[in-house]
Amino acid sequence: MKKLIVIFVLFFIASLSVFAQKSTPMVDYKGHILNGKKQIGSITSEGGFDQAGKSMTKVDGKGNIVDSNGKIIGTAPKNGTFVYYFEDNQEKYTIGKANHTGMCKVTNAKGETVMLLHNNYKQQGACAIHCLHENHCMPESNMNKTVHKH
Repeated sequence: MKKLIVIFVLFFIASLSVFAQKSTPMVDYKGHILNGKKQIGSITSEGGFDQAGKSMTKVDGKGNIVDSNGKIIGTAPKNGTFVYYFEDNQEKYTIGKANHTGMCKVTNAKGETVMLLHNNYKQQGACAIHCLHENHCMPESNMNKTVHKH
């Protein structure tokens, strides 16, 4: 009986740690940018939009990520990587291969997963990162760390 109680307590503690983990922001197959279960924006082939549908970013013909004021805030080459400029910092991200559900891990230069991105929106990944930064939804380890100055 004591073994059963100990096993139950260990299982209960393990399940609490699973539920306490924060969810990773994601872009679903419809282009919804989600933080937890809350939609904070969207992306389409035209670029990134806030929750109200106002344009925030777009990818221009040269592969630059441009904000609504025309300022270049990143680059999105077609090789599965992109660079996002955050204040005076340059952050590099890599988009992994899609799994069986079409989702790709987006990792920072340290290999940490910062977002899940549906394969349909790989070219607009930096637009989603911008939305996450603007809504303060980037994982905490990435918000205040400098990768490279530009």
